[in-house]
Amino acid sequence: MKRKNRKKLLCMILAAGLCLGLTGCGDGIRKETTEAVMTKTDTALQLYADIEKMVQDNALMADANFTSMKTRLTEMSAKVKENIAGTTEEDGQMTINELDAMIQNLTEVKNQVQKKIDGTAQ
Repeated sequence: MKRKNRKKLLCMILAAGLCLGLTGCGDGIRKETTEAVMTKTDTALQLYADIEKMVQDNALMADANFTSMKTRLTEMSAKVKENIAGTTEEDGQMTINELDAMIQNLTEVKNQVQKKIDGTAQ
């Protein structure tokens, strides 16, 4: 996995965690936003699990940053689920944007791993 992609993913994970760590006054978060955050969080975790399985099944070497990412993603997911009810709609929308970027990055990483497996990586 390219160092640039790992750093970008780590920054997005931390940003998403910070967004949900912020609770504030306001009208609260809408049910649709809460559901979107939960779904996208689960999607990010599943993408990581898919990549991890591809790496293991094909005897690829994953660096320490990638392997420790699982713990960070799991912790982020727990924090999201714990804090979502007390957050604002604005924070929820920012978190959705961060999760979308994270999902896009994980999808790109998954595609790169698949290309490596297929022998078409550049």
